[in-house]
Amino acid sequence: MSVTLPFLAETRSHCQLRACGLTLDISRQRLTDKDWLNLLKLAQHRDVIGAQERMVHGEIVNASERRQALHTSLRSRDNTAPGYSEVQQSLKKMYEFARAVRLGLWTGATGKRITDVVNIGIGGSEKGPHAVYHALRDVKPAIRLHFLSTVDGVLLDRILGTINPEQTLLVVSSKSFSTRETMVNAQAAIGWLKQAGIHAEEDLAKHVVLCTAKQDAHKMLDLPEQNQFDFWSWVGGRFSVWGTVGLPLVIALGPEVFQEFLDGAYEMDCHMLQAPLDENMPLALALLSYWDSTRLGIRSHCWLPYDERLRELVPWLQQLEMESLGKNTSPDGKPLETPSGQAVWGGNGNESQHSFYQWLRAGSGKTSMDLVWCLEPGHHHAYHHGVLTANAKAQAEALVKRENESEQYFNAVSTLTLDAFNAKTLGSLMALYEHKTTMLATLYGINAFDQPGVELGKRLCREVEAQMRQRDGKECQNGF
Repeated sequence: MSVTLPFLAETRSHCQLRACGLTLDISRQRLTDKDWLNLLKLAQHRDVIGAQERMVHGEIVNASERRQALHTSLRSRDNTAPGYSEVQQSLKKMYEFARAVRLGLWTGATGKRITDVVNIGIGGSEKGPHAVYHALRDVKPAIRLHFLSTVDGVLLDRILGTINPEQTLLVVSSKSFSTRETMVNAQAAIGWLKQAGIHAEEDLAKHVVLCTAKQDAHKMLDLPEQNQFDFWSWVGGRFSVWGTVGLPLVIALGPEVFQEFLDGAYEMDCHMLQAPLDENMPLALALLSYWDSTRLGIRSHCWLPYDERLRELVPWLQQLEMESLGKNTSPDGKPLETPSGQAVWGGNGNESQHSFYQWLRAGSGKTSMDLVWCLEPGHHHAYHHGVLTANAKAQAEALVKRENESEQYFNAVSTLTLDAFNAKTLGSLMALYEHKTTMLATLYGINAFDQPGVELGKRLCREVEAQMRQRDGKECQNGF
C-alpha cells in the first residue's frame, strides 16, 4: 500500500484527519514525517487493521477466555455481522419496553408513571451509561436517571432519599450477576421498595428489571423472565454500553436517540475498516499513543474536554484504556519488551486550567493530551461559547510552549473538534476511542479483552468479609 504523508511536524500545517463529523489535529505532536512513515509501516507489519477485521468478523480474539469480542455487532447495520439477528431481537425488546415506560403504559404497582430510573451497576455497567446520559440529557428530563455504583451507603441514601418508590424503576446491570457491590446495592434498593409497601412479587416486577449474561438470573430476584434483558459473553463490560446495558439510556433518552448513538458508532466502525492507513483516525490516535509511550517515555495521557457534556467521558475513557491495556505480559505469558498503555486521567478543560494546568504547563513531567471541543454550542449563550473556545485554542498552544524558546518542552498535544454535538457524533467519538484501544493492544502484543488484575482484589474482599462476619458473630444482611 502506498502511503502519502499529510503530517509535517516541522511546519505544523496540513496535519488534520476528518471522519464522522470529527476533526483530529496532530500538528502539536512530537514526531517528524519520517517518524510517522515508520509508524505507518509498523501498523502494516503488525497487521493492525487485519486484527480489527478479525475482531469484527467474530474470530476468537480474547485468547485467555477463548471468546469473541463483538461489541461492534451491537451497533452494526450489516445483516451479515455475527449475532445480528439476536442483537436486533434484543434491541426490539428494549425499545418496546422503553416506549411503554415513556408513554406511561408501564407503570409502578400503584398505577403511577415512572419518573425515576436507578441504574444499579459498577464498572462497565455504569461508566458508559453515565457518560452518555450526562452528555445527552435534557435540562429538565421527564425521566431522571440515577447511578448507584459504589457500595458506599452515602450514595444509596442520597439517591433513594430524593425519589418516590412508587414511581421508580430499578435496572440491575451485571454481566455475571455476581458483582459484589451491585448485588448488595440491589438487595438494599429492593428492600427500600418493600419498606414502601411494594411487597408482592407481581408488584416488585413493575419496579425491577435486570440486564445480564447469566441465564435465569431473574429467578435470583424472583422476577418473571420478561424482566430480564440478556446480553452475551462476547460483550466485554467496558465495551457494553451499546447493548442492553444501555437500557436505562433508552428509557431516559428515548429509542430514537439511542439508535442515533448506535448509528454514529457504526459509521466510525466503517471508517476504521475502510479508510487508508494515513487517513484512519483511530489508527492515528493509537500510533501516537504508542509513539509517546514507547519512544518518548510519556506514561501519562490527559483528556481535556472543553464541553460540559463530555465531562463524564473522562472516567469512561480511563476504564476503557487502563483496564484493557494494563498488562505486562503477552497472551503466551512472555514479559513485554515495552511499557503498555498510559495512565489516563483528566477533567473539564476550563476548570482544569485553574487546577492542574500549572503542573502540565511548567512542571518537569511528560504528558500527552487530547483537547476536545465542539464548534457549535449546546446552549444559547454565544458569548460564553466564544470565551470557552478561545480558552481551548489558546491552551492547545500554551501546553506545548515554554516562555524561553530554548527550553525543551515535554508535552505532546492533539486537538479533536466535533462539528456539532448530538447522539450520532457522541457515538462516533466513543467508538473512535474503543478502536484506538484495541489497536493499541495489537501494537503492544497484549489481550485487550481480559482483566485478570482485578480478580485478586475481589477474592481478598470476600475473605475479609468472611473474617469480619466470623469475628462479629453476624451473618451478612445484604447480598446474595
